[in-house]
Amino acid sequence: MYILKPTPALLVLCVWTLHLSAAEPDHTSVTFGQRITDQTSACDEYSYYMVEVSTPCDDLRIQVDAIAGEPNLYVSKDPTKHPTYESLAWSSYEWGSEDLVISSWDPEFTIGTYYIGVHGYCGDDVVTRYTDSRFSLYVTNVPTTHPHSEISVNSSISSTLSVNGYQYFIFCIPSSCSNVQISITNCIDPITCSTGYAWPELLVSRSIEEPIITDHAWKLASVADRTIDLTHADPDLYPGHYFVGVYGWCTPIMECPNLSTCGPCTYVQDHPYTVSVTVQPVTEGCVPKQALELCEGGGTVALKYAPVVTMLFAMLAVLFDISARV
Repeated sequence: MYILKPTPALLVLCVWTLHLSAAEPDHTSVTFGQRITDQTSACDEYSYYMVEVSTPCDDLRIQVDAIAGEPNLYVSKDPTKHPTYESLAWSSYEWGSEDLVISSWDPEFTIGTYYIGVHGYCGDDVVTRYTDSRFSLYVTNVPTTHPHSEISVNSSISSTLSVNGYQYFIFCIPSSCSNVQISITNCIDPITCSTGYAWPELLVSRSIEEPIITDHAWKLASVADRTIDLTHADPDLYPGHYFVGVYGWCTPIMECPNLSTCGPCTYVQDHPYTVSVTVQPVTEGCVPKQALELCEGGGTVALKYAPVVTMLFAMLAVLFDISARV
């Protein structure tokens, strides 16, 4: 078998490696609604902060008020704990102060830890040139806005159908420890509404803002069933925003010999309906789902350290004495 024997040089290398890891900038914890003042990011350096987001239905607003220099803003989640301009991150790099709003209906938005990097940008292309950035930082929640009409929890909204058309709505589940019922109410009985019944389709999606009947979404797929039920035991139920689509399904009149049985398009246009959302909290036997992480423990190797890591592996191959034994 093979035995790895550490050498004195290897011990020095390990100490140097630990020093490199410890040299990562610390994160300053940020409290919602409390401004952090007198912050500084030196030229081409980053200052790092972290904030815990626990409200899935509100947007996250981060403000950097410039006092001097040109501070730029970068925000990420695990596994990117030290966002830079090279990272996959939300960002704001206007001239002067920064004001970034991360929408809670953004598919990448989840509850959990967010990491904030403020970069001290310097160069001949800015009027502040090579001045260190001085700034204050303010983080808060703000009500979300979306083009779709919002259905508040335990309430309803009314509209009218269009032939083979869609109407869209949005609602938010504050906790995964909930049982949720999305219902559509309209006249579906040809006897009761002999010249005005309809069978609209109802769709619900977590990630598709405008779901259609062929998309990966919860659906009725039935004339008799008018309710979509999502329980806390459903592995796909997470806190946050959901998108609702109502489709004006109908049969073209030339393919509808019996108007009382085929759902003709002539009955669908401007047919009234109501969509309701009911959320019942589950208080026993439920553990709230946490935000998904890309890898256990988080963390990745930053691009700027890639050459260093490559060098470390090369040095390890030289510094380890490998001896074979039978």
